[in-house]
Amino acid sequence: MTNPSPTELAQYVNHTRARSTAARIGRRTLLRAAATGGLGLTGAAALTACGVRGHVVPAGAQEKGQAGKDYSATEKKVVFATWPSYIDVDPKNPNRRPTLEAFEKQTGIQVQYLEVINDNNDWYTKIDPSLVKGIDTGYDLMVVSDYMVGKYRAYDYIQELDLTNIPNHSLLLPRVIKDPTDPGRRFSIPWAYGYTTFAYNTNLVKQPITSLAEVFTRPDLHGKVSLFSEMEDTVAIALLALGHDPEHFTDAQFNQALEYVRRAKDRGQIRSFTGNDYLSDFQQGNTAVTMAYSGDVAQLGKPNLVTLDLPKEGMLSWSDNCVIPNFARHKTNAEKLLNYYLQPQVAAALDDFINYIPSVRGAEDELRKLDSTAAAVPLIVPTQAMQDKARGFMAVSIAQLNDYTNRFQQVTGQ
Repeated sequence: MTNPSPTELAQYVNHTRARSTAARIGRRTLLRAAATGGLGLTGAAALTACGVRGHVVPAGAQEKGQAGKDYSATEKKVVFATWPSYIDVDPKNPNRRPTLEAFEKQTGIQVQYLEVINDNNDWYTKIDPSLVKGIDTGYDLMVVSDYMVGKYRAYDYIQELDLTNIPNHSLLLPRVIKDPTDPGRRFSIPWAYGYTTFAYNTNLVKQPITSLAEVFTRPDLHGKVSLFSEMEDTVAIALLALGHDPEHFTDAQFNQALEYVRRAKDRGQIRSFTGNDYLSDFQQGNTAVTMAYSGDVAQLGKPNLVTLDLPKEGMLSWSDNCVIPNFARHKTNAEKLLNYYLQPQVAAALDDFINYIPSVRGAEDELRKLDSTAAAVPLIVPTQAMQDKARGFMAVSIAQLNDYTNRFQQVTGQ
């Protein structure tokens, strides 16, 4: 497959920064809001409520998913299920998706791009009946959050990728390959990759914040702090603040982190636990300090709102991922599409629009050529020190996930 020319990409990705920011913030907050809902009990999986971004341990390493008959050779198409505002668009015509059109032109494969996912759990409920019955869901590719990858694997609902169709898989960065839920990335390819950290308003916080622990303990921040209402993000930050590793923690350490959050809340240090409204409250000055995702705050363009790019203790890393459900009718074509988006030029074009962290080698250099403004934001192109200190959330069993989530929600009152 040939790369799109620089001229093509320059023509296709001549978007405005304002449009780029709106797409990213809208998608991110939509995802996080959706993740706060509970899971229904559906099909053979009989899932219990979790409703947060936690990971699930696969039921068995031998599971590879279930293949259906692949019609890729005779049906040149891919049915792609994803979220709204999660791809580059032409600013002059929002119905055009430049990188996707370039793929179709190069390969002759038509992509039915469907923005039909608005909630991870609702989406699971929609496709679970087909997967339980062992029939095609009607989708060849879908984008799900990192905790969902583990859950789909736990029930053997997604297929192992054929890497002979995805040679650019080798370009995935080591930190992305070492995913707690899908080590080696044999079942998932990141569509977006990001960090969770803190941001603060310098008009309201006169002494710079340098560590996570300060947010939980500094007297001058009393009643001014907003944390996320999702267990994974907030507990991971608390674990880091206590000197623990979110990728490798014990039940006792989880208990310590939960108690750390509870004490901060009971002291009045925490003003609120927020979901999709965190940026609104922060911009309005309702909160002086907020947990924040990657480059969100920097892209607001307000000099008094600054992000803690590298807390002393580190930060949480996470991803949204493309997976192929069982019995997909066009698996090979879907894998060709994944391979296309792993090309550095294409990855840079996508990341420039949605403002996430590049996850393949060479994409950062391409992003610098394409958009030096975006490339200058550390939470879009992180430093090596930031990369070294970013940690994922440990894979846990479904029983652990339910227990952790229920107890976290009791603390936060969500």
